[in-house]
Amino acid sequence: MNQEIYEELLFARTLITDTKGESIFHVLKDYFIEKAIALSNIISVATDGAPAMVGRYRGFISYLKQNVSGVLAIHCVIHRQHLVAKNLSVRLHESLHLVIDAVNRIRSNTLNTRLFAQLREENDEHFHQLLLHTEVTLAVERLMFDKIFCTF
Repeated sequence: MNQEIYEELLFARTLITDTKGESIFHVLKDYFIEKAIALSNIISVATDGAPAMVGRYRGFISYLKQNVSGVLAIHCVIHRQHLVAKNLSVRLHESLHLVIDAVNRIRSNTLNTRLFAQLREENDEHFHQLLLHTEVTLAVERLMFDKIFCTF
């Protein structure tokens, strides 16, 4: 008997309306119904600490526990990139926050977003949009620097 543990992505779907716990649960439930999988097959779930995931009454976990008794919920998966990003040098940290502020200012205003999109088209850039960021992670910092430097 093979006792190795395998990790695979079950599915990825876009949340169309909002990111509330109930909406997330319904996306999962609809997927299981579509694939004829019983929700009772879920024995454990790992989430981040977002209120939409772990909220006591309206979080994803609470909806899951109402439908699957005895499910083990593991909260706050550690992200390696986040841990590394917390130990950045002061100069790099400040530089990244300048880039994040610039991206967030562009994204926070629809006119700025459209003007930036026009600038990208004029420069034949290969990326389509900037993401709104609140935290610095290694993957994000590399992508943001690439996008900013390609544009200018």
